[in-house]
Amino acid sequence: MYCVICGRCRFSLICKTCLENLWYVEIRRHLGNNLRVFSSYPLSEIKHFIYSKNNIIGSRILKILGKYALQRFLEDNAALANIDKRYTSVVCVRGRHVGLYSHSAILAHCFKKYGFSISYNALISQSDKKFSHLGRNARISADRDFTFKLDSRFDSVIIVDDIVTTSQTLLQASNAIINAGKIPLFAWTLCDARY
Repeated sequence: MYCVICGRCRFSLICKTCLENLWYVEIRRHLGNNLRVFSSYPLSEIKHFIYSKNNIIGSRILKILGKYALQRFLEDNAALANIDKRYTSVVCVRGRHVGLYSHSAILAHCFKKYGFSISYNALISQSDKKFSHLGRNARISADRDFTFKLDSRFDSVIIVDDIVTTSQTLLQASNAIINAGKIPLFAWTLCDARY
């Protein structure tokens, strides 16, 4: 197998050297409801990988990037890794119609290594719109129409998505969680489209 960045023969799609040379930077946003959103990469740094997510090897690339980025994120934010995992679940943003795999579910699965429970189908947008195909203004005004159902043993959640652009998806998702009587602790995305 060859590294997709340097082209050298390696045991991974992205070799360790190339992974460490990607521009990792912790990007923070605060949404209107005070939810903190952490992103590990600027979109400009991993754009070609994000846009390959629908290709045959896209899920494997997302998994590699997700594992590495989450490890760095939790090392830099040790207090967040020490959240009481008995009462906290990781939920991924999901559309009603999922293709071969859910991009955010692949990233949410990376939290399992750190002892978190994952609730894969807890947060689902009921909208049929493909938000990635909409312009900025249309994205901001579009209703995601989230449904949220979570096991009663969990009081709080961590929201995971692959990319944050206008932040409206995460804002509406966190509002659905709040309306259900749960606490969204923070959101984590692989990359932020502002950079």
